[in-house]
Amino acid sequence: MSSVIHIHWLYAESFGSVYQTVVGRHSKGNRHSRNAGAFARGEHVNLYNYGVKKYDTTAYVYNETRFQAASLTKVVAAYTFFRLMDKGLIELDKPLWDYYQYDRLKNTPNGAKITARMVLTHRSGLLNWQGDVPSDAWRATPLTLQFEPGTDYMYSGEGFYFLQETLEHITNKSFQTLVEEEVLRPMGMKNSNIVWNDSLENIAAYGHYELTKPRKLGKYRKSNAAYTLYTTAEDYMRFIQKALLEGFGLKKSTHKLMMQKAAEAKKGENGDPTDKYVPCALGLRMQFNEKGTAYWHTGSNPGFRCFFITYPQRGETLVAFMNTDQGFPAMKKLLQLFFGKDQTFWAYDWREGELD
Repeated sequence: MSSVIHIHWLYAESFGSVYQTVVGRHSKGNRHSRNAGAFARGEHVNLYNYGVKKYDTTAYVYNETRFQAASLTKVVAAYTFFRLMDKGLIELDKPLWDYYQYDRLKNTPNGAKITARMVLTHRSGLLNWQGDVPSDAWRATPLTLQFEPGTDYMYSGEGFYFLQETLEHITNKSFQTLVEEEVLRPMGMKNSNIVWNDSLENIAAYGHYELTKPRKLGKYRKSNAAYTLYTTAEDYMRFIQKALLEGFGLKKSTHKLMMQKAAEAKKGENGDPTDKYVPCALGLRMQFNEKGTAYWHTGSNPGFRCFFITYPQRGETLVAFMNTDQGFPAMKKLLQLFFGKDQTFWAYDWREGELD
């Protein structure tokens, strides 16, 4: 029997209170400290809601509360690319410049060599961000390469944005329209938006610096393939199950390609022996450990932390969203809670608390 776990973890006073809630105990934490989640085994789903959307309010989290998915957006963007690739609109290894002359690269040596494969495996040579994203000044900032495309590893949101504008150019559609047509509607993700709209005003979670310090409500009105998805754990779980586990909407060969090891990751400037446990697939990460192969990704927006991990052979998946800058240490404890302590969680240990 397969099991699926999907948790959206909200603003907690401490992981201890979250842990107690999930295992069915009563928390003694601050009345403002609550969390939400869901657990499924086979067809049976249990939902957990424990939290408020903003500190010092009684606006409790519920199943439809929207969280910023941060870099988990990149996996949705990768799937959107493969949908268009299957339609013959773009190729994995043809330079993106051949489709779209991105103005920020017009004076960048070797910029015309970047391919979609390099973007999806973070080998484009572009920085994560160059400039104050998402300002107009950022969009006007020329891009520089840190190495020749395809020759090294460096995590890059800029690469995904370049891919986004390329997809928009070849289809003559906005990225919002593409995601809605290729992902959200076909998969029935009714509680997800790739950009902010004002209907989210009363259902979106606020990010927090820390327990008692909420941020302003984050409203991304321009789509960005690297970080602007608003979603719920239930919707994102649906995406993982359909896109990653089933290959919904993709040719069988494309789904297989997407899930194969595609490149090595690299920790630090010189690499690390543990790099071999966390290679890149196309648009997501892999983990090799004692329990087999898993796929994962993490995300970090101001005031939000999130991650997912899925074990296809075991039929187990965990999705977690946390609306606090201090949330990431809960990741390993959640992994141990749901999957046990008898394995090495390289998805967390390799990063040593660092987020995308």
